[in-house]
Amino acid sequence: MNIHTILKSPPTERPVHQAQAWRISFLAAAPVQQTPLAVISEPCNVVAVAAPVELANALALSDGPEDGSLLVVWVPAAAGNAADLDSRLHAWIRRDLAANQSPVQASIKTVRVVCTDTRAVIYAAPEHLSDAMDAVARFTLAGRHTTALEGRMAATWPQIKAHTPLTHAVTRKQLRLQSQVDAQTERVTEMKSMLLRLQTALEQLDPTLSGTSKRIYADLVAAATLHERVEMLEDPIQFALDHYELANSRLTEIGAAQRSHFLEVLIVVILLADFSMRFYEAGLRALISSLTSSVIP
Repeated sequence: MNIHTILKSPPTERPVHQAQAWRISFLAAAPVQQTPLAVISEPCNVVAVAAPVELANALALSDGPEDGSLLVVWVPAAAGNAADLDSRLHAWIRRDLAANQSPVQASIKTVRVVCTDTRAVIYAAPEHLSDAMDAVARFTLAGRHTTALEGRMAATWPQIKAHTPLTHAVTRKQLRLQSQVDAQTERVTEMKSMLLRLQTALEQLDPTLSGTSKRIYADLVAAATLHERVEMLEDPIQFALDHYELANSRLTEIGAAQRSHFLEVLIVVILLADFSMRFYEAGLRALISSLTSSVIP
């Protein structure tokens, strides 16, 4: 059953629902004639689309989806065999986690969410399902971008160390590192941009978001300590920006000075060559004049 069918069904006509599963994909645009689950602008511009999948197939997957999608299992309040299903879901949600990791959990009144980077279980009544899935989709993106940004910052530290000599004296040989510094400058600029967009995403400034979705999202963000993790990235990323700004300045200054020195040497060589040519021509004329006067009586 499609999620939008569930949400549009009048309360008096809704049957007792069983647990169901969906695959949420993050696309550049929604497929034709398919209503998106959510249109997300931060931390990146994507459309979240939910497609139903067989619950048994979803629970049988040992690894997370390779296409970057998110598997979601919904357990309605009136689902049958809840105890047995809950035990299976408890094992399923931890299947692709490391031994030292735990899923993120959040709850508000009648909604409870347990999720990882690739899976989520939502315990909620049908009328709260859309809001819960919206919150989970937005949180998943924020969590993935935070983890990716932490990884990029960790990979940047060795590069910063390697390029530290460029912040003071720069040799002619080190001028060849300009392309590396350019690439790193672009990299840390992109990281700063990602950081700012993450901060915007965590603030939930979109006025179209429902109160329920915002509360679930805020609980998930708090449980995953995303605010603290993003805040811890601010100073390192700013330091990386300052570092490469200084390295670029030094490379530019030394490069300009070396080019200026080369031009000065070139001018001196040209002047010497001109002087030598004039001296040679003057000597040649004097020699010819001497020979001419000695031949004529």
